[in-house]
Amino acid sequence: MTGDDHGRAEVYAAELAAYEGTELETVVEFDALVMLSDRVMSDAWWSRGHVQVRRARSDARSSTTRHTSRTAIHLAAPQMTPATLIHELAHVLAGVDAGHGARFRRAHVDLACLAFGSDRGQWLEAAYASAGLALGGRRWTPPAPAQAARSAMALGPIAL
Repeated sequence: MTGDDHGRAEVYAAELAAYEGTELETVVEFDALVMLSDRVMSDAWWSRGHVQVRRARSDARSSTTRHTSRTAIHLAAPQMTPATLIHELAHVLAGVDAGHGARFRRAHVDLACLAFGSDRGQWLEAAYASAGLALGGRRWTPPAPAQAARSAMALGPIAL
């Protein structure tokens, strides 16, 4: 990953602080994550077009978002969780050059609010604040409060 990747370890720690022990950090079937990504990308708010979500190589331990000729998300088996998918979609929204910096963190919170509901998005925002990690400005329209209030847009099919 290029660009500002300051705070990568702190971002991972904040995610765990926000979601560890919840169904958002539980490994689910790959197809459930594809359904979640399709729901996020089909929302009128999503401005980045369709991004392919694929399984990573069988030996991959970490999920990635890469942009070559086309952006793609690769999910590693041990990280097939709703929280990881939203993390990777945040890289798409913020731009892969944003690393784990402030713009990424803003995208991450916006997507968590949209996908998981505003309460769970606020858990992530609070975890970032507790870690001393600021949210950056947007290069996209903020999700409308009604969008975030829909709460758990896709948790139904992946609920355990």
